[in-house]
Amino acid sequence: MAKPIILPTDTERNALETLIDGYRSPLRISPAIMERLSELRLIERREWPDGPPWRTAPGNRLVREG
Repeated sequence: MAKPIILPTDTERNALETLIDGYRSPLRISPAIMERLSELRLIERREWPDGPPWRTAPGNRLVREG
């Protein structure tokens, strides 16, 4: 069984919650937080390299489960 992903800060959690599929307006999320969420595989870019960030299935699950 996979270990649960724990986000250490509310800022990271809030950033993940704002990344909704189809959201194309500019996001105000720091590059460091974007990089961390990407490393945790909670977000991805569907249109590489400059597409908007989208939540992955694990990212959606984390938001849904709280």
